[in-house]
Amino acid sequence: MKKWGILRSKEGKLIKDLKETTLSLRKLGKKYGASKQAIHAFSKKKGIKRKPKEHKEHQFKRCGLCQKLLNIAKKPHSEYISIHTILEETGEEWEKYRYHLQRLIKKGLVNQRFGRVRSKRVEKAYAIYFTKPLPIRTIGRKVGFKNFSAIISRYRQLGWNIPPSLYGKRRKIINSRRGELG
Repeated sequence: MKKWGILRSKEGKLIKDLKETTLSLRKLGKKYGASKQAIHAFSKKKGIKRKPKEHKEHQFKRCGLCQKLLNIAKKPHSEYISIHTILEETGEEWEKYRYHLQRLIKKGLVNQRFGRVRSKRVEKAYAIYFTKPLPIRTIGRKVGFKNFSAIISRYRQLGWNIPPSLYGKRRKIINSRRGELG
C-alpha cells in the first residue's frame, strides 16, 4: 500500500507513541511527516487504543477572572447580584464567565446561587430590601415592580434563604418602644 509508505518505515516508533503518549494526532503527524488523518487511519487499522488525555487542574489562584469573581462573591448578599452586573465588573463575555463560574461552584468556592439573578431590577430591589427598612410594596414600586412580594415568594419556593424584611423589624422596635412609654 502506497499511502502507508511513510509510516511503515517508522511503524514501531509510531505504535509506541500512539500507545504511550497523549500527543495529539496533529503533533504525531508532524513528527512522522504525515497528516493527522493518516495517523488516525493507521491507529484504527492497527486497533491501537490511546491513553486518555489528562486535563490540567484549573489554577484558581493565578486566574484573574476567578479572582475577580471571588472578590465579587465576598460581598454581602452576593447571590443577589445579577449576571449583568458581574459581567460589567469583570469585563468578560458570557461564555468565558460561565466556564470559570462553573469551576468555582464545583470546587465550592462560591455559592451555587451566585450569578443566577438575571434581572438588574431584581438586583436593585434586593439591594434596597437588604439595606433600607421600607415596605416591600414601596421597594417594588421604586424599581418598577407591581408585586415584588411575589418575586420574593418565588425565590423562597426555589430554596433561596431570604431573610425577613427590615421594615418588619423596624415596626416591631417602634411598637415595643411605644409600649415602654405608655
